[in-house]
Formats: sequence, structure tokens, C-alpha cells
Amino acid sequence: MSFRSKHMWRTRIYWKVYRIPPRRITHDIKAVIDKTTGTWLKYPIREGGRARKYTAAWPRHGIVNDGTMSERERLAPPVIELPVSSSLPLLPTPTASDAMRGPDFAKAGREGAGGDDLVTAVARLFTKDRAAKLFKTPTANLGSNGAPQHPDKRKAGGHGPNLDDEVSFLLPVDPDTAEETPPGVYHSPSDWWADYAPAVRRWETLMGSPAPIPVEFGPRGGRRLASVFAEWLMGLPRGWITHIPGLNRARQLKAAGNGVVSQQAFTAYMHLMNYKEGE
Repeated sequence: MSFRSKHMWRTRIYWKVYRIPPRRITHDIKAVIDKTTGTWLKYPIREGGRARKYTAAWPRHGIVNDGTMSERERLAPPVIELPVSSSLPLLPTPTASDAMRGPDFAKAGREGAGGDDLVTAVARLFTKDRAAKLFKTPTANLGSNGAPQHPDKRKAGGHGPNLDDEVSFLLPVDPDTAEETPPGVYHSPSDWWADYAPAVRRWETLMGSPAPIPVEFGPRGGRRLASVFAEWLMGLPRGWITHIPGLNRARQLKAAGNGVVSQQAFTAYMHLMNYKEGE
């Protein structure tokens, strides 16, 4: 029997009996399934002989597709030649206590303490002068926490500054002269924000709307946080909180502080909905 006739016979047998398209018959196929019995058969089937059941161990790396089982070739890992004297800097191994502490920049200098831990090593890579300065997150008690104080005074008293402190004392914007950004302009004036300008500009880009004037004058003439700015910081459209009838400033700030950033919540729920066990 010629090679051509052998190939045609094998093609007809597999297509009529096992319903396997001829294009799937390749040299790396190890077994085929008999779709009438559900039994895996050894490939190739001897010409004129009986089909033998596949009894060998299944390959650890294989492909099952269209009624065939093939072994997939494994790629050898790349080999990089390095000079004997060279060394690659490596990060420290994570430890269970990393979640309970901040960076310890003096640890490497203490005798017997070892080198930097992972938290400290990462903190050295991203120093404060390279990071954008961020506002504090709005909290629910901003409207009932008393008048704002300068952050340095707040720290001297053993407390951390809040959003009202930062906005009222660290921003150069004047509520008397500042004007709301006109329609069609997507960024507020940069001179409003001092060191916070990069973070504000980034959030304006993500929100698609300019930041509102962040400060206002209170009943006694002092500067204080504007509730519309807290609303904007939380990723909410203008008026979502501040245009609700019957809510004064204290209740508006409480609503903003008790809420979540909707963009983060949406991302978290999408991750949970798309999560599948084992993936």
C-alpha cells in the first residue's frame, strides 16, 4: 500500500469512527477518544489491527482538544551568563511582622540587628520627596469637631491633622477672590493647591471634572473646609450630597465621611464577581 493510500485510509477511519478532523492528527498526539464508549485509545492505531486502550500515565503538561490528547513541549528556562564578581540587588524576604510596623531606617546601623527589612527597603525606594502629597480622607466628625487648627499645632498636642486643618491652613486659595472653574475647563487653577497640586490634577483627570473651591468662610469669619470639596474628594458628582434638602454642613460632611469612594467600591465588587475558585 502506497504512502498516499495509507494516509487516506487513516484519515477516513479517524473521521468516520472517532469524528476527529484530519487537521488535528499531528505527530505529537498521544491518545484519541472513542466517542461511542468514552475510552481513550493509544495513537496511532495500527493499520489493520485492534485499537489499544491508552494505559500510560498522562503527561504533566498536555493539551486535550477536539477528542485528542497531545503532550506539550516544555520550554527550557533562560540561562543568563553573569560575571563571577557581579551580584544582583535583592529585596529582603517578607516576614509575618511586616504588616505590624513601619520602616525602621536606623535598623541597619544597629549592631546585630541585621540589614533592612522589606518595609524599610521599599520605603527607601520611594522616598517622601518623590511621592505626591495627598489630602487626609474626609471623616464623619469633621462638621462637629470644632474649629480647624494649624497642622503643626495639632501635632504638638499629640494628634494628627485632619482634612479641615490641611485645607484651612495649608492652601493659599482665597474664597473671596477665587471663582469656580467655568464649564468646559477640566482643571482648577494650580495656584490653589500648593504641594497638593499633582494629586489634585490627577484626581481631576480621573473624575473628568475640576475640583471646587476647597475652603469657605464660617459664621465667625474663619476659614473652614467646604463640604463640596469633601464630596468631590470622595469621587461623587456635584450635588450628590450637598444638594440634598435639609442637610446642613455638619450632616453633609458626616455623609461624606461615612461613605466610600464609589470608584474603589465598583472595582472591588467587579473583582469579587469575576473571581473564580482556583484561578
